Amino acid sequence: MKKSILILFVFVGFALSAQNTKVEVLKEFLKGTIQLDAGNIDLGQPIFTINELAASKADKVADLTKENVVEVLAEAKNYSTCIITVGVHTIVKITDFEDCSPSGAWGACMPMGKGYIQKAGVLSEVNDYLKNIIGRPGSQERKVFLFK
Repeated sequence: MKKSILILFVFVGFALSAQNTKVEVLKEFLKGTIQLDAGNIDLGQPIFTINELAASKADKVADLTKENVVEVLAEAKNYSTCIITVGVHTIVKITDFEDCSPSGAWGACMPMGKGYIQKAGVLSEVNDYLKNIIGRPGSQERKVFLFK
Protein backbone atom coordinates (compact mmCIF):
# COMPACT_ATOMS: atom_id res chain seq x y z
CA MET A 1 0.00 0.00 0.00
CA LYS A 2 2.81 2.41 0.88
CA LYS A 3 4.52 1.68 -2.44
CA SER A 4 1.32 2.46 -4.33
CA ILE A 5 0.95 5.80 -2.58
CA LEU A 6 4.61 6.64 -3.20
CA ILE A 7 4.28 5.76 -6.90
CA LEU A 8 1.16 7.93 -7.12
CA PHE A 9 2.99 10.93 -5.59
CA VAL A 10 5.94 10.46 -7.94
CA PHE A 11 3.61 10.29 -10.94
CA VAL A 12 1.72 13.43 -9.85
CA GLY A 13 5.05 15.22 -9.32
CA PHE A 14 6.23 14.37 -12.83
CA ALA A 15 2.90 15.47 -14.31
CA LEU A 16 3.06 18.84 -12.54
CA SER A 17 6.68 19.29 -13.58
CA ALA A 18 5.77 18.63 -17.22
CA GLN A 19 2.96 21.22 -17.03
CA ASN A 20 5.32 23.85 -15.57
CA THR A 21 7.88 23.08 -18.26
CA LYS A 22 5.19 23.63 -20.90
CA VAL A 23 4.46 27.07 -19.48
CA GLU A 24 8.17 27.95 -19.40
CA VAL A 25 8.58 26.89 -23.04
CA LEU A 26 5.65 29.07 -24.11
CA LYS A 27 6.89 32.01 -22.00
CA GLU A 28 10.23 31.87 -23.80
CA PHE A 29 8.50 31.47 -27.18
CA LEU A 30 6.38 34.59 -26.61
CA LYS A 31 9.09 36.64 -24.88
CA GLY A 32 8.95 40.26 -25.99
CA THR A 33 5.44 39.87 -27.41
CA ILE A 34 3.09 38.67 -24.67
CA GLN A 35 3.91 38.57 -20.96
CA LEU A 36 2.67 35.28 -19.50
CA ASP A 37 1.97 34.92 -15.80
CA ALA A 38 2.29 31.26 -14.81
CA GLY A 39 -0.42 31.71 -12.17
CA ASN A 40 -3.02 32.71 -14.75
CA ILE A 41 -2.34 30.02 -17.36
CA ASP A 42 -4.57 27.00 -17.84
CA LEU A 43 -1.94 24.28 -17.43
CA GLY A 44 -4.01 21.75 -19.37
CA GLN A 45 -4.64 24.06 -22.32
CA PRO A 46 -2.17 26.95 -22.17
CA ILE A 47 -2.86 28.00 -25.77
CA PHE A 48 -6.45 28.78 -24.74
CA THR A 49 -5.08 31.29 -22.21
CA ILE A 50 -2.66 32.69 -24.81
CA ASN A 51 -5.59 33.25 -27.21
CA GLU A 52 -7.33 35.39 -24.59
CA LEU A 53 -4.18 37.36 -23.68
CA ALA A 54 -3.17 37.89 -27.30
CA ALA A 55 -6.64 39.13 -28.21
CA SER A 56 -6.36 41.88 -25.61
CA LYS A 57 -2.70 42.79 -26.32
CA ALA A 58 -2.46 42.52 -30.12
CA ASP A 59 -2.57 45.57 -32.35
CA LYS A 60 -4.78 43.66 -34.76
CA VAL A 61 -6.69 40.36 -34.56
CA ALA A 62 -8.19 38.49 -37.51
CA ASP A 63 -9.70 35.13 -38.30
CA LEU A 64 -7.62 33.24 -40.88
CA THR A 65 -9.66 31.68 -43.66
CA LYS A 66 -8.97 30.46 -47.16
CA GLU A 67 -10.79 33.54 -48.47
CA ASN A 68 -8.62 36.09 -46.62
CA VAL A 69 -5.24 34.33 -46.23
CA VAL A 70 -3.50 36.33 -48.98
CA GLU A 71 -4.61 39.69 -47.54
CA VAL A 72 -3.87 38.74 -43.93
CA LEU A 73 -0.35 37.50 -44.72
CA ALA A 74 0.36 40.61 -46.82
CA GLU A 75 -0.73 42.84 -43.95
CA ALA A 76 1.25 40.78 -41.42
CA LYS A 77 4.47 41.80 -43.20
CA ASN A 78 3.92 45.32 -41.83
CA TYR A 79 4.08 44.10 -38.22
CA SER A 80 7.06 42.95 -36.16
CA THR A 81 5.39 39.77 -34.91
CA CYS A 82 2.65 37.56 -36.33
CA ILE A 83 1.29 34.77 -34.15
CA ILE A 84 -1.30 32.30 -35.38
CA THR A 85 -3.23 29.86 -33.22
CA VAL A 86 -5.31 26.91 -34.31
CA GLY A 87 -7.98 26.08 -31.77
CA VAL A 88 -6.38 25.46 -28.39
CA HIS A 89 -3.72 23.05 -29.62
CA THR A 90 -1.36 24.91 -31.99
CA ILE A 91 0.58 28.16 -31.82
CA VAL A 92 3.00 29.40 -34.48
CA LYS A 93 5.05 32.51 -35.06
CA ILE A 94 5.95 33.45 -38.64
CA THR A 95 9.74 33.56 -38.89
CA ASP A 96 10.38 34.32 -42.58
CA PHE A 97 7.90 35.80 -45.04
CA GLU A 98 10.36 35.54 -47.94
CA ASP A 99 10.87 31.79 -47.55
CA CYS A 100 7.47 30.48 -48.55
CA SER A 101 5.95 27.39 -50.10
CA PRO A 102 2.91 27.42 -52.43
CA SER A 103 -0.20 25.79 -50.99
CA GLY A 104 -2.93 24.58 -53.29
CA ALA A 105 -5.31 24.08 -50.37
CA TRP A 106 -4.85 27.65 -49.10
CA GLY A 107 -4.31 29.24 -52.50
CA ALA A 108 -1.34 31.22 -51.18
CA CYS A 109 2.39 31.03 -50.66
CA MET A 110 2.69 30.05 -46.99
CA PRO A 111 5.69 31.46 -45.09
CA MET A 112 8.09 29.67 -42.77
CA GLY A 113 7.16 29.46 -39.10
CA LYS A 114 8.13 28.06 -35.75
CA GLY A 115 5.66 26.86 -33.20
CA TYR A 116 4.26 24.23 -30.91
CA ILE A 117 1.54 21.63 -31.30
CA GLN A 118 -0.02 20.11 -28.21
CA LYS A 119 -1.00 16.45 -28.50
CA ALA A 120 -1.94 14.31 -25.52
CA GLY A 121 -0.88 17.16 -23.22
CA VAL A 122 2.67 17.34 -24.63
CA LEU A 123 4.05 20.29 -26.60
CA SER A 124 6.00 19.34 -29.71
CA GLU A 125 8.17 21.96 -31.40
CA VAL A 126 7.79 22.40 -35.16
CA ASN A 127 9.81 24.41 -37.68
CA ASP A 128 8.14 24.22 -41.07
CA TYR A 129 6.06 26.07 -43.60
CA LEU A 130 2.84 27.46 -42.19
CA LYS A 131 0.70 25.14 -44.32
CA ASN A 132 2.28 22.12 -42.62
CA ILE A 133 1.78 23.51 -39.13
CA ILE A 134 -1.76 24.89 -39.28
CA GLY A 135 -3.16 22.23 -41.60
CA ARG A 136 -5.68 22.54 -44.40
CA PRO A 137 -8.48 25.10 -44.37
CA GLY A 138 -11.53 23.85 -42.56
CA SER A 139 -13.85 24.45 -39.65
CA GLN A 140 -11.11 24.84 -37.01
CA GLU A 141 -10.77 28.36 -35.66
CA ARG A 142 -7.53 30.00 -36.74
CA LYS A 143 -6.69 33.36 -35.18
CA VAL A 144 -4.01 35.78 -36.33
CA PHE A 145 -2.53 38.19 -33.79
CA LEU A 146 -0.40 41.03 -35.13
CA PHE A 147 1.96 43.04 -32.93
CA LYS A 148 3.84 46.26 -33.85
